[in-house]
Order: sequence, then structure tokens, then C-alpha cells
Amino acid sequence: MSEEIKKDVKNEATSTVATTEKPVESKPDTGKAGFEKKPFARRNQRGGFGANNRGRFGGRDGNSKGGQGGRFGKRNNRNNRRQKPEEKDDFDSQIIQVKRVTRVVKGGKRMRFAALVVVGDKKGKVGYGLKKGMDFQESVAKATRQAKNNLLDIKVNDTGSIDFPTMIKYKSTSVMIKPADAGTGLISGGFVRPVLELVGLKNVYTKIIGSNNKTSGVQAVFEALKQHTK
Repeated sequence: MSEEIKKDVKNEATSTVATTEKPVESKPDTGKAGFEKKPFARRNQRGGFGANNRGRFGGRDGNSKGGQGGRFGKRNNRNNRRQKPEEKDDFDSQIIQVKRVTRVVKGGKRMRFAALVVVGDKKGKVGYGLKKGMDFQESVAKATRQAKNNLLDIKVNDTGSIDFPTMIKYKSTSVMIKPADAGTGLISGGFVRPVLELVGLKNVYTKIIGSNNKTSGVQAVFEALKQHTK
């Protein structure tokens, strides 16, 4: 009996000690600088992480719509700021010729495209460009840009013609441009007609003598038009 009484006394003593011990308070986790670390769940309020566990696509309020608070929303706004509105001009363009050009280099041949483009506003301004590019679109775009940078301002009289006849020889091509009366029309063909149409001439006689090469022919037409600039 004495041994059982001793065991009961020991159990009662351990239970009273357990109840009298105070619970240990958990201290906030601090980093090296001594600042309190915030729990990960609070980042939902910033919008960087959506409430629907969608990663970076959440908005400032934590929804899944994104917006200014999202990482990709800021990047899109930056790109929109860089995009400039397209400038509209009154120039029409005409592709005279696009041909493939090959050049022999070390290791084989390199093929490119050479484009001849004429631009004009049909009010007296006209220009041409001759450029090469890796593909069709690049060559045409570069030639158009060059043509707009080299414009001539041609004087067109009231009848839609020029004041005096002109004949110019450029390399192996000779071009004659002669004024005509009102109602005659544009008597021209080949590579000369699109150039004169973009100038705005309506009553003109033209004649091509010599080579029919389009590159030298267009350059000959522009040499003739230089005599009629304002």
C-alpha cells in the first residue's frame, strides 16, 4: 500500500508543475537588419501575386485581371509609350522593278533583292529610290524611304504640262519630253509613264531612244525633270 500511495503523490506533483508552467511566447522572425519579416500571404494585397494563385498576372487588388500592379502590365505600358503614331503622307508609290542580285563571296553566292521605287504626290513632287535588301519587303521599304528623302519639286502649268521640250541622254538611254495641248493626254509608256503620273502631268508627249533599261531610264527621266524644277 505504501508504494501505491507514493506513485499517486508523484503523479499529482507532475500535473501541478505542468499547469503552473507559463506558455513560451513566440518572438517575431527578424532578418539580419533587425526588421520583422512579413508573412508571405500579405503579398496578395500588392497585386504581384493574384488571389487565384495565377502568379504575376494579378492586379493591385489581388484579382486575376492584372493591370498596372502586375509585372507585365508595367511592361506593356512602357511599350505603348515607345510606339509612335504612324505619320500619314500624301505620297503614292509605284514599284518599277524588283530583281534578284547575286554576289559571289567566299564560301558561295549571296542573293539579295534590288528594288526601284518611285514616289510622288501628283502635285509636282516626285522622287525615286534604288536599294537592296535581304528580301522583297525590306528592299522596297528601303527604296521608298530613299525616294522620300530625295524629292524634286516640278513646275506644272495650268494645262497639266511642262513649259518647254527637253531631251536628255543618261548613259545609254535618251528620253524626250515634249509639252502638249490640253485634252491630249499622257502619251507615254514603259517606265516613263508612272513617273510622269506621280508628278501630276496630264498632257505630255514622250519618247525613249536607245536602251530600255529601267534603272538608267528612270534616272534619265529625272535628269530631264530637273530642268523643270521650281
